Amino acid sequence: MEKSLEAAMPLTGARWAAKSEGYAALVSEHLSDQTVWLDAGCGSRLLEEDMDPLESWLASRPKRIIGLDVAVTSNRNIRVLVVGSLYDLPFADESVDLITCNMVVEHLEHPAKAFAEVFRCLRSSGAIVINTPNLLHYAVLGNAMATKLLPEKWRLKIVQAMDDRAVEDIFPVRYAANTMRRLGRLLSRAGLEVHRAIPQRQLRPFLRQARLERLLMKLTPISGLLVCAHKSPASSSSEILP
Repeated sequence: MEKSLEAAMPLTGARWAAKSEGYAALVSEHLSDQTVWLDAGCGSRLLEEDMDPLESWLASRPKRIIGLDVAVTSNRNIRVLVVGSLYDLPFADESVDLITCNMVVEHLEHPAKAFAEVFRCLRSSGAIVINTPNLLHYAVLGNAMATKLLPEKWRLKIVQAMDDRAVEDIFPVRYAANTMRRLGRLLSRAGLEVHRAIPQRQLRPFLRQARLERLLMKLTPISGLLVCAHKSPASSSSEILP
């Protein structure tokens, strides 16, 4: 029997939380008291620091949640932590029901290899949920160019100015799968059929002096890609939401 759903999903509905809450809502569709959930690239949290109630709610839904990262010592809601790589997942074939990659795919140099491992480890009808930046957005494209053209310490300062992240939380980016078309193609080649593909809009400027930025937001409104793909497809066609 599935866990009681009496406790409503604690969503704020605020604009600042829209992307994370959209990701959490999509993840929640795949959670039950029978679900084995692997959060790949887990870091220290499932969601941002200001979303504790929602994160705790998500962590309470599955039968088991496992966190995997290249170096991890603690996580707010995940008790089982494994050191490993998406390129060589330390799990048996068909051993997990759900794999999530929240702001992880942009760091993969070889996403096809990672998605092949995802396919191997997912059970029949299992799903992967991906939340990642859209390369065809002014800020993401700028970061990609900065990675190639600028010393890393300069790039880190630019990212910090727009994102308020600590230096230790900013990692090298590859953007090898970061358009909707490219991501869908790579998932399909791995045997995973896209079920949901949701373009996520930038809802507010990053910078205080935002006149030019607001123009760029109009020209490149989609800042994120939220995608769910199934090992055994639940539907025959992708659903693209505005």
